[in-house]
Amino acid sequence: MQKIRDFIEEQFLIEFDESFPETSDLFKEGVMDSFGYIQLVRFLEQEFGIKFSEREMTGGVMVSLTQIEQTVAQKVAERVDS
Repeated sequence: MQKIRDFIEEQFLIEFDESFPETSDLFKEGVMDSFGYIQLVRFLEQEFGIKFSEREMTGGVMVSLTQIEQTVAQKVAERVDS
């Protein structure tokens, strides 16, 4: 999951720390917009061999690093189980 953190920090020029925790809403904080979100989803799909449905992408589930990591871990586990 370090790859996800590194990608977000490099792509959006932020650093997660005490003043900007991993639970921060990246949209509300102005870090990520819809174009950045699409870049992130493409990165996650390529890097982890997973696919997001339109519903998953527009459901507002992945707004923080914590939520992104949890979602990716769940999708990877589902892929492995099937």
